[in-house]
Amino acid sequence: MATVPVVDAVPLLVRVLAGNPATGANILACLNTADARYLRRLHPAVAGVVAGVPWCDTDTPVVDAVRWRAGLPAAVGARLAPSARLDWVPSKPAAAALGGITHLDTRGCAYVTDAVLLRLPTSLRILNVRDCNELTAAASLAHLTALTSLDCSGTRAVNDGMASLPPSLQELDINHAIELRAGVSLARLRQLRVLRAEWSELCTSMLATLPPSFEELHAACCKELTPAASFAHLTALRKLDVARSAFGDGSLATMPPSLVCLNARECRNLTPAAELPHLPALRLLDVSSTLIGEALVASLPASLIELRLAGCFRAIAGDSLDHLSALRQLHCIGTDLAPAALAACRRRGCAVPAASELRGHFTTVPFLTLLSDGRLASGDINREVRLWNISAGGEAAAVLRASNTVLTLAALRGGRYLAIGTSASPGEDGYIEAWDVSGVRPARRATTNCCSSVWALAVLPDGRLAAGCSDGKVRVVDVDAGAVVATLTGHTGGLKALAVLPGGRLASGSRDTNVRVWDVAALACEAMLTGHTDTVWSLAVLSDGRLATGSWDSTVRLWDVGARACVGVLTGLTGSVRALAALPDGRLVTGSEDHTIRLWDTRPAAAAGASRAVGTVPVEIVSVLGRSNVMSLLLLPDGRLACGGGDGFLCLLELPPPAAYE
Repeated sequence: MATVPVVDAVPLLVRVLAGNPATGANILACLNTADARYLRRLHPAVAGVVAGVPWCDTDTPVVDAVRWRAGLPAAVGARLAPSARLDWVPSKPAAAALGGITHLDTRGCAYVTDAVLLRLPTSLRILNVRDCNELTAAASLAHLTALTSLDCSGTRAVNDGMASLPPSLQELDINHAIELRAGVSLARLRQLRVLRAEWSELCTSMLATLPPSFEELHAACCKELTPAASFAHLTALRKLDVARSAFGDGSLATMPPSLVCLNARECRNLTPAAELPHLPALRLLDVSSTLIGEALVASLPASLIELRLAGCFRAIAGDSLDHLSALRQLHCIGTDLAPAALAACRRRGCAVPAASELRGHFTTVPFLTLLSDGRLASGDINREVRLWNISAGGEAAAVLRASNTVLTLAALRGGRYLAIGTSASPGEDGYIEAWDVSGVRPARRATTNCCSSVWALAVLPDGRLAAGCSDGKVRVVDVDAGAVVATLTGHTGGLKALAVLPGGRLASGSRDTNVRVWDVAALACEAMLTGHTDTVWSLAVLSDGRLATGSWDSTVRLWDVGARACVGVLTGLTGSVRALAALPDGRLVTGSEDHTIRLWDTRPAAAAGASRAVGTVPVEIVSVLGRSNVMSLLLLPDGRLACGGGDGFLCLLELPPPAAYE
């Protein structure tokens, strides 16, 4: 037998970090400061390496800046926790600990005041004070002369104007700025390239003060912009989002030739007479749910790659799409385009989602479930539940009416019984109603009082029902007895989502931003998954057992539940991720308030593709809805996806096949 050489007892990670500087640097770049705490315990050599790494981690919350600096003396970025002690934050030691940093995130920290801002180091280049509500109109950042990016959305920091901001700023976020005074000038910010001002008082006169070198404007829901506001002076403008604003035909005519992306969704001042000017660089255009007509369709440039026309009932085109030779994606659900034009697009290699609508609901459809006989159950906030015979053309086979607003559904006992979770209203509790839907006429069989609104339901392996309620409790219900038999407590915010994990454990998502994993039999919380910064709205279990969580923070996190670790973050979404659906092949579908349905290739083989950066998950937008936010998703046995949304929207969507990877 060959002799195995003895290797010294140095941990493998230590040998990797020390043996190859390039590899070591790449590994450290994938870690955060929470990981660094464990790295320092491996070996003295690793502790020295960790101390010298310029960590720029704004995901791991720092509770004590003095201790953080002592452990990571070379770090250049940090996120301060809202729960940090108030006494050290304005102190000189804390200010000294933050000295030299370039990135600082203090979002939602109530202890950040005007005085604290004055103590921040002049080395800062990126600062986030979003939702720091103690900031006033007197707050000043003028001393931060190196600052290039500032997020002060949801504060009063700029409500009197921009005089307190440094001219070095290149990116500024004033979304939902509180009491922003209309008409303030942006002229002194000559280096400004990006402005995010959604739901603000951004008006036509402020727009006129932006510098000619300006490149990107997010002004959705800015009602103070007039239909004729001019953008002609922004000769370097590349991206413009004016969705749901007063943007109209006159403004459209002033678009500069530099424009690459335009989002004018739900701009009701766009009329059938609207036309595009010469836009040779335009790649993406979204005019969904507007009144545009054939004039605009005819003026589309040949450079266009993605076109969103969902819900444009006047945009009827015959062969007028033939000139769009570069078009690769056309989203037109709810728009009556000629079948011949769509067929021609598909022949040219353009993806045109195939979908069929189910009509009958008139209000938001927040949840879907499937019965054992193949019928689709959909509930709306007008108390109505419809049962659809989707195998026979999508006819509504039956309709039943719940006692209150329908928030969630679950199929029981092989699908014969349907559980309905309802909302609580003034003077009335929330309930779980059990209906027998096996007959021609559905009949209510049992009602369980849950005291508060029932936002989520999940069938446990033993047949009992878990109910996630608005009071933050998970109630375990014996449906036969019509009684709550156990209660799981721990969340500090209302429950929004439940999912049963492999092995029978239960996951719950809440307004408190956390996900808890429960051993239901033991009535015990086994783990708490933290990382989201807002309400967790949706959960789904991937085919390999990972848990996907969708949040109001516009991200989806992937979790290895056994290791209690986040193993991936899906970004690029806009708005709350209200719905998730896991496919058997390992992919994940997301539905969000940006009206998009996206398909993420979360299979390990996809993420490991040699042509992609480490950790990147391939994604494609498979559908864009008109005025409807995506509220619910459900995979059907035939491979189609059922999608529910606002305004009673419900459709069945065909999904593309998965890509092949070696």
